[in-house]
Amino acid sequence: MKIFISWSGDTSKRLAEEIRNWLPTVLQTAIPYFTPSDIEKGNRWASSIAKELDEAVIGIFCITKDNLNSPWLLFEAGAISKKLEQSLVCPILFGLNTTDITGPLSQFQITQFGKYEIKSLIKSINTVNPTIVLKDSVLNEVFESRWPKLEEKIKTIYDEQKIIPTEQIRSDRNMMEEILNLTRIISKSSKSNITPSSLKDEFNHLVGVFLDNFEHVFHSDWEHSKSCLDNDWIHHFIPDSGTFLKPGIDDESNNWFSRGSLLESYRNLINFIKTYKIELNKHEW
Repeated sequence: MKIFISWSGDTSKRLAEEIRNWLPTVLQTAIPYFTPSDIEKGNRWASSIAKELDEAVIGIFCITKDNLNSPWLLFEAGAISKKLEQSLVCPILFGLNTTDITGPLSQFQITQFGKYEIKSLIKSINTVNPTIVLKDSVLNEVFESRWPKLEEKIKTIYDEQKIIPTEQIRSDRNMMEEILNLTRIISKSSKSNITPSSLKDEFNHLVGVFLDNFEHVFHSDWEHSKSCLDNDWIHHFIPDSGTFLKPGIDDESNNWFSRGSLLESYRNLINFIKTYKIELNKHEW
């Protein structure tokens, strides 16, 4: 199973090297291809890299604050996404939040570096393996034994480069402008500025995002979801006064990122239904 690992910049390169060295210890059939330097990319892209991109089943892109807008990362992600039905595009964020990602990369299933999200990513990669798919029990055991080594290697790089995992790159001003733009769009839509066709497209998009997140929580990330719902741990994620849909905690993604994404997509969908008074079977949201 060929895995294309893309990087840009010195820090991203070091992180990508550790991912490359670690992957085959968890998924023995993985054959990582580590892209050459940016200069070599320019000189040799048409031959070696084009071939690897075409044969790759998975594309892993190591994203840091220094390469958020790297043209090579965006180009290579786009090249793999063209055959999206057969391949998986996987940006991994190092020292970034998902809210820091804009543009083309934001359309893919983003992974923040951390044990549970990397484990979920490995499980997703395992499911698209064209040769051997490991049983969950085997994969869990292997991952748990190999994870500490990768975590230690990445932590060393974090410490040397002074990377803070929760650092946000986008300014408050940029984020406020986005919120303002969304508010204006909603305001205009109430004045019939949005056509029925565009409403349908947006609705289909919201449904698709919700279903993707639902599948992630209750299927591909089910082992982690079960552990979070275990009697010994559930009070950390859902207080006695809360429910799954309304847990009543400040950070719904803390140690259970997929749950936070699911709840966000659910609320976005419900808000859309309410805003545009879409008639469905009677249901009290």
